[in-house]
Amino acid sequence: MFEVRLRSKRVQRELNSLQRTDYQRVLARLQALADTPKPKGSEKLYDNIYRVRVGDMRIIYLINNENKRIEVGGIRRRSERTYQGLEDLFR
Repeated sequence: MFEVRLRSKRVQRELNSLQRTDYQRVLARLQALADTPKPKGSEKLYDNIYRVRVGDMRIIYLINNENKRIEVGGIRRRSERTYQGLEDLFR
């Protein structure tokens, strides 16, 4: 089982700013990632960086197999800017 962590206060703000239904769906998906880091429908974006869809939201996360940790770098609504600066999310 993996530990799921929000990488920064910015990610916490992104999560807290969601509407109630989106918040609950994203939270459920984050909890599910602890058991299945690469669920069906997830997509590898770069190195160990993946994304998973939750409706029109995207959870962008890094899988650290060595420490059994998932680090969430972004929770964003799908747009042209969703995937910009991926490497910067995990520095």
